[in-house]
Amino acid sequence: MSSENNQMQISLVQESSLNQESPLIQVNFSQESLAKSKLSIHEMAFRGLVNLRGSLDNPDFVKAVEGVLNTSLKMENNCFVETAEFTILWFGPNEWMIVTEPGKETALVAALRASLAETFSAVTDVSGGNTIIEISGSCARDLLACGSMIDFHESEFSQGQCVQTLFAKTNVAIYQHAQQDVFRMIVRRSFSDYLGVWLADAASGFADTD
Repeated sequence: MSSENNQMQISLVQESSLNQESPLIQVNFSQESLAKSKLSIHEMAFRGLVNLRGSLDNPDFVKAVEGVLNTSLKMENNCFVETAEFTILWFGPNEWMIVTEPGKETALVAALRASLAETFSAVTDVSGGNTIIEISGSCARDLLACGSMIDFHESEFSQGQCVQTLFAKTNVAIYQHAQQDVFRMIVRRSFSDYLGVWLADAASGFADTD
């Protein structure tokens, strides 16, 4: 292959990386009906998502992970913790999902794998296959109740809690942010467009008609 062809391929790769598009680029969350619904919906595009698996019964695993994350993994079921750098969601007895700012996931994966070394564990970057949708506003809980059997009343689902559930026929993880009535939903990329349209349509039903 000629050097000219090589340069052309490199240019195409660089151009592709610069034109990165979010999964929900075609979904309109700013339509007039949504603006009147006392709701705000937007995509938190390109957040880093790292799946971590290991056993809390293994002290080497716990020490290695907590040394990287600078926080404890020994959280309550269906809860999450937030630090200055990460949001760490409990997904199961031996599974966590770690959310980072855009572009920070690669360094986190490398740090975890280096620290865990020969420890029985798994660290997987799943950023490209998922995205996050943030839903906020006084009607946020009502909107969530339209798509899931989970009780999102504040007495049952409060700040610091998370849940994996079927929402509008889509597998998602939902967690309440530190702020009041702010929820974030992790969804697979292949279902995100459908779910985004569903949310925008459902939210229009809460429009203020006064």
